[in-house]
Amino acid sequence: MSDPRGTSPRRGAWPWVLLALTVLPAVWFVTIFEHDADPEFPRVARRTYNAFPPAAYRLADAGDTIDCVALYVASAALVLAAWSCLRDPRRGPRWAALALSAVGFWHAATPGPLINGWHGLGWRTMFDPAVPSSQRLTLAACALVAAAVVVLGTRPWNVRALLADARARGVLGLLAVAAVLMVVRQLPTIDREPFGYWPRWVYVWGILAWALAMLRLAPPAAPGRRGAAVVAALIAVSLGLDFFGRGVFWYQRPIARLREIVPGRLYLCAMPTYAGLELAQERYHFKTIINLFPEFTPEGSPHWPDEQRFAREHGIAVYTQPADDPTGMQTIPDTLDVADDPANWPVLVHCHASMDRSPSWVGMYRFAKMGWPLDEVIRETERHRGSRPKASVTLLYNRMLPRLAPEHAATDPTLREFREFAAGTPDPMEALLARLRAKEESARR
Repeated sequence: MSDPRGTSPRRGAWPWVLLALTVLPAVWFVTIFEHDADPEFPRVARRTYNAFPPAAYRLADAGDTIDCVALYVASAALVLAAWSCLRDPRRGPRWAALALSAVGFWHAATPGPLINGWHGLGWRTMFDPAVPSSQRLTLAACALVAAAVVVLGTRPWNVRALLADARARGVLGLLAVAAVLMVVRQLPTIDREPFGYWPRWVYVWGILAWALAMLRLAPPAAPGRRGAAVVAALIAVSLGLDFFGRGVFWYQRPIARLREIVPGRLYLCAMPTYAGLELAQERYHFKTIINLFPEFTPEGSPHWPDEQRFAREHGIAVYTQPADDPTGMQTIPDTLDVADDPANWPVLVHCHASMDRSPSWVGMYRFAKMGWPLDEVIRETERHRGSRPKASVTLLYNRMLPRLAPEHAATDPTLREFREFAAGTPDPMEALLARLRAKEESARR
């Protein structure tokens, strides 16, 4: 039997097909491994050391694809719920749906986990005594208002009528799936490697089921130009909400790709801005910054002068690669020693994108200063980078690790494997070093 809006079995199936299709990429990214070659050094082998391919870690990185999808879908659900309220403000369930959509949107904009010691704006901060009281009270007040709207709008003491209405409108299954997935998302037991991957997908599926229910319940726009204008306005508002939600999201993460490597000692990030450093400094009180990018080159960051200014204003020591060390052969051991000195802690290490130089440097720190085996080093790098290290990292480790930790390098089985990976590919940096040494010797003569 069809309802007044024409819900037929075929019409009722498409949301489930769409939900099923969103499961495919989640499964694909944890079953399909990369086999691409590095175009810079195509003959150097690169294998994956993690249980899941690095692409899964990339998708789970805060602010990347999964979070972006969840936030956009949550924005659309909120707009659809608001449109329903505007068209029929007398129906209490519509206001309850609006309140729940707002809660879903806020959760999409404030997902965990955050870096240790950094509180965000999510609902859990209401129960965190380290969070300022004003923030906790504001969030608690918003939660109470949302709960009151839901209770008054749905009148949960009349469950049978609610279920019958949802069934008649063809959304009972979608609402049930959304409710279950939203609850599951809050359970820490679903966290597994790669950390945050499955919880983030669970939330995407839950908020998508909710948004599809809101779409089915939304009253149709008027036909013709007027209706097209309404649809365009709704899309514009949804995009605006998405933009606002991303701002909330990144407010909680003041520096891109900020990671705690060793608590209280070593932190890793992408190129910070002055504003990002201000927020992070309040939390971590860095004593030292190591910028691994050769800022003396034309590719130097426009934020580098601001970083230097911030360091001067806050009494932070800054180290970077000098122009007289173009190969970095001296900078690497020097900065490793700086980061290993307790007098310099906490240390913030970064390059520009935190995808190549800085995670590779952290790998050398782990190997030479902390005694990690190289296979664990590469696993951590892959999880951070979201892709396998470049072939140049294989050459870098073959070149540097024996110099930094000769005894450890001589017995590490993965480093022997790295040498096999690079067999037949000359290291251009070794050739450059040989030319520089020859030039120096010629100058001394």
